[in-house]
Amino acid sequence: MLLLGHGEFLGREITRVSAPGFIITFRRSGSGRTDDKPHAHATPHLLLPLDTGYWSEADGFDGTSPSQLIYTPAGVSHRDSMARLGGRYLSISIEDRIIEHSGARLYHPIAITRPLAWRIGHGIAWRTMGGELSEPYVEDACLTLVGELSRTAPGTRRPPWLRRLVDLCHGSGDRFPVISGMAGTVGVHPVHAARVFRSHYGVSLSHYILSVRVQRAAAALRTGKASAAMAAIENGFTDQSHLYRAFKAVLGTTPRSYRRLFR
Repeated sequence: MLLLGHGEFLGREITRVSAPGFIITFRRSGSGRTDDKPHAHATPHLLLPLDTGYWSEADGFDGTSPSQLIYTPAGVSHRDSMARLGGRYLSISIEDRIIEHSGARLYHPIAITRPLAWRIGHGIAWRTMGGELSEPYVEDACLTLVGELSRTAPGTRRPPWLRRLVDLCHGSGDRFPVISGMAGTVGVHPVHAARVFRSHYGVSLSHYILSVRVQRAAAALRTGKASAAMAAIENGFTDQSHLYRAFKAVLGTTPRSYRRLFR
């Protein structure tokens, strides 16, 4: 098995930025198929796929999932697959001491579903591509991600209906889902649904739904095939200005600027 050192990943490195305890690299995959041999990493890391088609043996995530931060502990043997040759991804290597001091007890790969983590991860990605990263920003952003990671660690038991509620938030369609309707579908009162959701995810249901729609719009813009107007219509925004405001609030940049970076 190939063991990759701190900050080392498969694929072609485009950009590298370091901060105390972290190494961030922006890469393109070197293969459009599953790796021939398994590998592991000497230190824990976060990976953010920016193109569809990513899959890893370590965690079973597939290309149909929205782009999300995936945490893999050190030493986990796995093979990756990127359906698209040259698929882009962001990697964040984390020194062991950072994880140890955070108190997170994570021994298996896990997806970080908290919206703040998604926003920070994608913020790092577009700033990396735009050459706007500074060491203080990188350190602060990565430490915040580790904090979100510790909150994602297994501990608090979640009611079974909450998973179904999250799935409904990710449902397809060109209209935003209605909270009262989703709560009725999973069999709980809307007030209870909103309160429990916020306690587990750290944001309101409405903010989470908005973040999911921005995620989808961002994914469409990264392909270079969709205009901002098309991304707005297909993801339930009333118009392009609605998408602009939401995109700016969630990612800190405009749809047009974001699309330009990923050409």
